[in-house]
Amino acid sequence: MLFKNDVFELDGERYRVLHPDSGSKSIWCISLDSEFAWPVRLPELEIVNLPSLAQGEVTHGTPSEARIRKCDASWARLAPLLRAHEHDLYDPRRRNRLIAEYAQEKKCSVGTLRKDLRRYWQRGQNKLALMPGYDKSGRRQGTDGDGLLPVTAGRGRKSKAGHKVYQLTSADAAHMKRVLEATYLVDKRITVVDAYTELINKHFRHADGNQTLFANHRGERPSLRQFLYFLKKNYNIEVRLRGREGNKDFERDHRKVIGTVLADCLGVGHFYEIDATIADVFLVAAEDRSKIVGKPTLYLIIDRKSRLIVGFYIGLEHASWAAALSAILTISEDKRALCARYGVEYDPDDWPAHQVFPVEFLADMGEMISEPSTNICEGLQGTVTNVPGLRPDWKPTVESGFRIEHCVLRPITPAYDPPWNATRRRGRHYEKDACLTVKEFGNLILNAIIMTNRREMKDYPLSLSELSGGVRPSPIELWNHGIVTRSGLLTRFSEETVRFALLRKERARVTERGIEFRGCFYSSQEAIAQKWFETARKHRFQVTVSFDTRLVDQIYVHALDGKSQPHIATLTTRSEAYSGLSFEEVKYYEDLRDKVRAEADEQRLQGRLDLRNRTALVVDNAKAELKALGNKKSRSARRADTKPARAKERQLERQESAQLQAAVPQPDAALESVARLEITSANRDQQDRLKAILARMSAR
Repeated sequence: MLFKNDVFELDGERYRVLHPDSGSKSIWCISLDSEFAWPVRLPELEIVNLPSLAQGEVTHGTPSEARIRKCDASWARLAPLLRAHEHDLYDPRRRNRLIAEYAQEKKCSVGTLRKDLRRYWQRGQNKLALMPGYDKSGRRQGTDGDGLLPVTAGRGRKSKAGHKVYQLTSADAAHMKRVLEATYLVDKRITVVDAYTELINKHFRHADGNQTLFANHRGERPSLRQFLYFLKKNYNIEVRLRGREGNKDFERDHRKVIGTVLADCLGVGHFYEIDATIADVFLVAAEDRSKIVGKPTLYLIIDRKSRLIVGFYIGLEHASWAAALSAILTISEDKRALCARYGVEYDPDDWPAHQVFPVEFLADMGEMISEPSTNICEGLQGTVTNVPGLRPDWKPTVESGFRIEHCVLRPITPAYDPPWNATRRRGRHYEKDACLTVKEFGNLILNAIIMTNRREMKDYPLSLSELSGGVRPSPIELWNHGIVTRSGLLTRFSEETVRFALLRKERARVTERGIEFRGCFYSSQEAIAQKWFETARKHRFQVTVSFDTRLVDQIYVHALDGKSQPHIATLTTRSEAYSGLSFEEVKYYEDLRDKVRAEADEQRLQGRLDLRNRTALVVDNAKAELKALGNKKSRSARRADTKPARAKERQLERQESAQLQAAVPQPDAALESVARLEITSANRDQQDRLKAILARMSAR
């Protein structure tokens, strides 16, 4: 069923329904595909069951004031004619006469009335149908067969220098497109001028009589302004920035920011963001403040919803799993002992998230993507989400936390070295002011964390429930309010549980010399009581151990049955030399030891070869003399005379080795004192004489 203004298709042509003519059982329609169409009458039975392609009127977006004025003027001119003779205008025999009479009456053009009337019918039969199509004004914009971009057509600002305006062709557009996509849009270092120069160099040069190439004259080549217009017209700002900066840099620095990081955050404890940075402060050694130890590593763990700093690490470890473990451990660490270690006053109200672990850790693609980070999932019932590299905007809370802490510490910390100083020519040497040790700087960091957790945030987006509940926008109050109203329960873990869960786990071998692990040997009272080492003399076996890579002194040994609690094993006397070292240092020394063993094996082999070479002649001569005797005695017969032969051989040995020698005369006291004179390089003659005297004494 068709209604007024519905559009249908008949014989490949679109029509709009204008008005039914009940007397002749037909419908007045007008073609939409003809620029000079007028209403035609079509049989009702022929079109009534055709499907409708569109309903209603043509939309015009948001028209400008000029278009509205034009529309109002056209409507004021046409409306009286429609009110008086709308249905009569469908009939061509009456339409021409009525339009001519009305045009003479209103003193307007018949052509104008015919154009307005046709537009009124074709575009929906309402006032807005008379809206002028300024958006379609001007030269038609299209592409050629190769899909190239549009070209100019006699337009352009007249040159002040008097030369003609160059008119771009389809080939010029293709040249610009290729040059831009090969240079400007792929390399941030290339400027628009550089790309324009490349365009002229490749496509707009001519040779003189000497075949020397010159750029075409102005008016015979595209101008820089035309080139820049082409660039901005056909490549929007996102395309330009993505090509020149890269997708990651665009997403980080140039993308639209219309959302908030709290959009997918369910509440406090949902996301903990963790990251590390190098603190811009030079520190000194605790034992000797004259020695600078460099800049420390700072880890922060921040709850996304409340901005509460729940964990941290400050020390000389590089950004690694070992340092991240220490930061995560501070979530459950005894806060009184933590404050006492850094000399900070303890207040339990400053630590509302004590021992509370999140649903999800957000970290970058560094140490938190390593294999040991799976311990968080297995032992602490959490999830680790690694955001893409070079995308700090995915964890903005902790990134902003670093900036806040640096802003707090900058005016009060000696030897603070701002990042821009490193790139400044002849920058200042702030390390000369270094005087803080690691623990003293930790005191500053911990006090800054407590102050940050207490401080109210000016622009924090409080929810309606928080506003109505009178919640102050400080991290501690937001946490205390959120932990009560949060849907779902969070989990607490003790320090011992967290420490044990986060340690690396590997397999160690039990031998008769102890529990052998990474070049060290360990023992424990439990292992001795269960006779592990005696059993290992017959059959060696393996156990699971947990360890901290930073210190080899102790390891956790898991029970063989998997039910009992792990116990601590310590170094045996065989490995006491490694006490206080890390496993990496032990590996270094073990590699040196293996190198020494390999060299010793080579030396021992060479010694055996030399022995064979030196004794081969003696052995061969002995064999030859035995063979020359021609004695065919059996082995038993040869051994029968062993005792008398041994006695006779021993007698000859005694006569040879027990002979007394004549006594050697002792040198007199004078010669002995001369022999003890110090020989110096300055008196070569005296040195030679002393050597001669000593030689004569030896000869006597």
